[in-house]
Amino acid sequence: MKLDKSIHTFLTHCVIERNLSELTLKAYKKDLAQFTNFIPDNIYTIHEINKFTLREYIKYISGKYKPKSIKRKVATLKSFFNFMERDDIIETSPFRKIHLKIDRSKTLPKTISKSSIKTLLKYTYIERSKYNHNSRGYREATRDIAIIETLFMTGVRVSELCQITVSAMDLINEQIKITGKGKKERVVPICANSALLILKEYEELYRDNFVPDSSFFLNRDNRPISDQSVRRIIRKYCAICGIPEHVTPHMFRHTIATMLLENGVDIRNIQTLLGHSSLSVTEIYTHVSLSSQREILSMRHPRKDIN
Repeated sequence: MKLDKSIHTFLTHCVIERNLSELTLKAYKKDLAQFTNFIPDNIYTIHEINKFTLREYIKYISGKYKPKSIKRKVATLKSFFNFMERDDIIETSPFRKIHLKIDRSKTLPKTISKSSIKTLLKYTYIERSKYNHNSRGYREATRDIAIIETLFMTGVRVSELCQITVSAMDLINEQIKITGKGKKERVVPICANSALLILKEYEELYRDNFVPDSSFFLNRDNRPISDQSVRRIIRKYCAICGIPEHVTPHMFRHTIATMLLENGVDIRNIQTLLGHSSLSVTEIYTHVSLSSQREILSMRHPRKDIN
């Protein structure tokens, strides 16, 4: 079977049988396209790909990407070849012939300082106060604040935030139903009064544009807001208030997890909040917490004053 047809068969399987999310499918397509572009022109079929081809490809991506990205790209290929083997398209996956040991060292997640969070939230409300209550500027500023408050309050991924529907935003019971990776659902309580108030005001301003299954957060054309739009909103307000950090939506997730851990919240509760399938994923925040403790102790430990 030709390689492009094999990939099409695999992606169809991912849609119909595995029911994978659009984001996962997009990542699979991107990784498989990159692999296809790497393959020499004299290789036409999947049967011609062997362990030597894979070794060369892994060597190639190892010089271009970080361990986390390499792991994902290799996992995509493994999934592809395992399906080909199970579907009897190839006799044996070439991955059975090689043993990989990818560097699993974890980079500590980047967080936003407490002072920057405070400044950002303060200036979003100040900016909104410059608009007339009935203006489009006020309406969009309210949406921007609601997005930032939700990111910080819940620690949701930006993709999850963009997928929140009107019916999933339950402001009466003060909770949000989040659809995470693998279409797994979790319910996150709205525990901050400031967030609840701004979400209620946003809902009131945009109610006429809502339908039950539509996205809760809308752009200026009343279409579902995109992750790129959320990034632009954050950059806009960071520039307005002069925050030096390069703040991304995902940094809110890292920040709330770290702050909760440092405030004594049990790591399993943080795992549930973030929607991590494994506790080992959440445990990276313990390293952040320990680094923070080290910094505090190095400055304030009484031993340095005892000679």
